[in-house]
Amino acid sequence: MALLEIKNLAIEFHDTVPPTKIVENISFSMEEGEILGIVGESGSGKTQTALSVMGLLGEHAKMPRGEILFQGRDILKMQKEELWKIRGREIGIIFQEPMTSLNPVMTIGEQVEEAMRIHSHFSTRERKEKALQMMKNVELPDPELLYGKYPHQLSGGMRQRVMIAAALVMGPKLLIADEPTTALDVTIQAQILKLLQKINREQGTAILFISHDLGVIRHLCSRVIVMNRGKAVEQGSVQEIFEHPSMEYTKKLLAAIPTRRTSLRRRSAAKQERGGA
Repeated sequence: MALLEIKNLAIEFHDTVPPTKIVENISFSMEEGEILGIVGESGSGKTQTALSVMGLLGEHAKMPRGEILFQGRDILKMQKEELWKIRGREIGIIFQEPMTSLNPVMTIGEQVEEAMRIHSHFSTRERKEKALQMMKNVELPDPELLYGKYPHQLSGGMRQRVMIAAALVMGPKLLIADEPTTALDVTIQAQILKLLQKINREQGTAILFISHDLGVIRHLCSRVIVMNRGKAVEQGSVQEIFEHPSMEYTKKLLAAIPTRRTSLRRRSAAKQERGGA
């Protein structure tokens, strides 16, 4: 049985007349311990697809058809109480921007412990011990000191690690990462990607990784789904998609990846323009 299976899912926003179609009949599956990427430009529907798995779509969103099977259970048919038990415990999520996703008036320790307060019967001391251990696992420096600090006192990379620690503290089987490196510089981005690989390798956590960056997808994922205008236009292994894309949209995305050669051409063209001026 697949860990996650999405069948013919459609998502619409009903705050317009007629409703706006966001995702149309998307289907894919994930195995335990797999890292699957969803890539596409802004507005392609990749984030809404991920949020639907968590039951976090906005109030105007409707899903007129489809199934979201997590370990064989259809999330779309679950009662709120049942979904609440899964969210944060069996499925964790890392949002795109940690500064706006973390609560500015709660300490780092409180936010890492939040899922444990909801889903466990651990004592205050046990929660703190587990939170500190998880902060150490995601390579945050001096967890004891950071435990009592607030998000604005941490760097962007440290805040993202806090988000990862909070998402993993209950040991979920699936981690959804919604563009977790977009707001970070390239050095910190590489550190976060290395950390996600370590988590996947050592804990066996499956990761659904959402990105518009094909370079990141190639580095991290084993399989990839390419989305365009709410549809999955192509999916397969990273090697297949990058070396033998079949769809014109995928070919254009790949052609847009900057390389050393394109960078040199641009610099040369800019130099010529300045010389001509």
